[in-house]
Amino acid sequence: MPVGILVIRWDNEIGPINEGFYPDTLKITNNLLTQVYSSHRYQSLKPGFASIALKNNKVVSFFSGVGQDFISVENYVVALLLRRDEKPSKYREILKTIAAEILEKIPDEKYKEVLPSLYEQLAKI
Repeated sequence: MPVGILVIRWDNEIGPINEGFYPDTLKITNNLLTQVYSSHRYQSLKPGFASIALKNNKVVSFFSGVGQDFISVENYVVALLLRRDEKPSKYREILKTIAAEILEKIPDEKYKEVLPSLYEQLAKI
């Protein structure tokens, strides 16, 4: 089961911004935010998935896209923080569903309310 779920927004002046995460006990560093966001922007400006391996965790994430080709809102990443022994590919299908639900709720900030229930869905995988 994933360690947590994380929502990142890119600000052109500040850089990556932690917009929300669950559970509340997660330790989210600016370095983690930068690594996750950068894994997408190095690949493409279009919506898509990326996976990275870090020292203590793996991350599978979905980028909403930027420019003319984006889903719901521009420049957001929905990421699942995984244990080192987990396979990111196992979570891609559920991440599609979770990311779609979160991204459509970004404009009115209701996505923060659904993070706990979405995280619980991950426990069933």
